[in-house]
Amino acid sequence: MLIDVGPPEQDGNEMFVTFATVMLTVAPAAAEPKVTESFNYYDVSGSTVQELRADLNRKRPTDKDGKHFDAFTRWYIRWHYDYQTGSNQCAIASVSTTVNVTITFPRLSETADTPGAVNQAFADYRQKLLLHEKGHAQNAIDTAKRIDDGIAALRPLGTCAGLGQAANSLGYSLIEAANQWDIDYDRRTRHGATQGARFP
Repeated sequence: MLIDVGPPEQDGNEMFVTFATVMLTVAPAAAEPKVTESFNYYDVSGSTVQELRADLNRKRPTDKDGKHFDAFTRWYIRWHYDYQTGSNQCAIASVSTTVNVTITFPRLSETADTPGAVNQAFADYRQKLLLHEKGHAQNAIDTAKRIDDGIAALRPLGTCAGLGQAANSLGYSLIEAANQWDIDYDRRTRHGATQGARFP
């Protein structure tokens, strides 16, 4: 690539332009993560908010640690990269990531006898609860993007095995940081309570 690195210099009737040849190493463009989001609903009912709370307490699921919550989010990130070899070096040619998010979430089994005030109170709660769970989902999406960008920016190495190890180590370290972020987020928000996710 030729670029002009200085202004023209005048010498009599001749003009000289200084050029330099620059070799650019461009990191592969990382695609946006492919995100799949699904909901795993469980049904609750009640003619008062107290009855509804009691049904939530009976039916709410447990997380992987055996703790009960009205909702929780599980996410899983996969990454894939291809190599490009040449000049005794191995480089990252392309990177892609996928994010699978599953949100376990309550749903009101509404009947004709369910008072409107109960419907509205639960709808308001679900909105705030979903806001909290979406925070966990966004953490996963942001982490996948960091994995994309981080692997794409890795410098070429002498062997593809070494480069693959560096790529995977980076991915796993970012996953570990994201898991800690989820823990801190729940602690900071008291599992959504500070975001208004309280019922009743």
